[in-house]
Amino acid sequence: MTLAQMISSAFPGGPDCLCSPDEVPVARPGRRRKLWELPHAFHCALIGTCLPVPDMRRLAPHSGYDVGYMSDYSLHTVVVGYCEKRDALSEAIQRFLDKRHAGALARFAPAADAAAIAFLWREALARGDDIPGALWAAWTHPAMDDDLGRDIHGDIHMLSHQVGASVRADLRQVEQFKREAQALRQELDALRRSSADERRSHAAELAALRAELDQNRRRATQAAALERELAAAARERKEHAALQQRAAMLAARAEALEEWNTANVRRAAQLEIELQQARMALAAAQATPAASGDAPECGRDCPPGPALEGRCVLCVGGRSGLVDGYRKLVEQRGGRFLHHDGGQEEHLHRIDAAIASADAVVCQTGCVSHAAYWRLKDACKKLGKPCVFVQSPGVGSFARSLTALTNAAPTDQVIRLAPRQ
Repeated sequence: MTLAQMISSAFPGGPDCLCSPDEVPVARPGRRRKLWELPHAFHCALIGTCLPVPDMRRLAPHSGYDVGYMSDYSLHTVVVGYCEKRDALSEAIQRFLDKRHAGALARFAPAADAAAIAFLWREALARGDDIPGALWAAWTHPAMDDDLGRDIHGDIHMLSHQVGASVRADLRQVEQFKREAQALRQELDALRRSSADERRSHAAELAALRAELDQNRRRATQAAALERELAAAARERKEHAALQQRAAMLAARAEALEEWNTANVRRAAQLEIELQQARMALAAAQATPAASGDAPECGRDCPPGPALEGRCVLCVGGRSGLVDGYRKLVEQRGGRFLHHDGGQEEHLHRIDAAIASADAVVCQTGCVSHAAYWRLKDACKKLGKPCVFVQSPGVGSFARSLTALTNAAPTDQVIRLAPRQ
């Protein structure tokens, strides 16, 4: 592309179109000016800056103009001429520029006077990022006056000269790049020839190395067979030593098991004696309340226990049908009874208040939720309340829990009651 073509692409109207305007715009106060209401001297710079040639060629045929035979400059001249009046083409350009530069229009809209417009224009000119949008927003602003319009026209005129100078510098740099590229191509050709020679030399060396590699592989195969034989012999020796060591360990373990078995036989005999004594004691304990007529109505699983002496016992969980039996046991032993279902229907936050009101807690672990279990355990620990954890929800297990509470030492806080055999 020549210098003239590049300047024409940036400002298609050319320097002759950037003359000082003398027309006065005609527009209704209070609204943005339309394209055909601007001074005609602005149209050349406006179209050349804001409307790219491909968009001109796309808009003109849609408005009824045949531009297929026109050059870019001829098309620019025709479009500038039609901008002087309101017609299909000027209205299409108005809509296109409003849509493309909507951001700039919004940025300039709050300006109340020409000074504010001038500030925004200078700011855009300094940034250089959206000159076309700023130009369209400034010239069509309702507060634009003639002096500012001519100043902006002058800025665009000088900007075209700067673009031309920049293009000439770029062309000189392009020519320098061409010369450097030619030198680099020559150097590349030399490097390619040198690389081809090196590849041929490397190919010969590679063939020799492959022959040597094949010979080394055959030797390695023979050496590998010998190594496998040696490894097999070493494994056999290691396995033999391991078997001897394992045999010694098994002998020692058999001796220890023999001693442990003898001890278990003695322990079993002792436990059998203790079991018989415990059964006899339990039978005697069950017979005593039955004879006096004061035994709780819970069957043989409710052993008597010491009096609670007015202590309040909280039962968490358990079966709903057995709650009355729990209550009778506590009251028969002189205590007070509280109950919480462990989160089945009652809210968990009531557990804290119930524990605070109780002197001791019996938790039926098989009938409460995990959240209730951990909340109860933490509350008992913080408040220092003794708690018995029992797995079976039966009345007999509850009776044994009360006995464990009354017989527990003052320092015992958590008591886990094993299932009864």
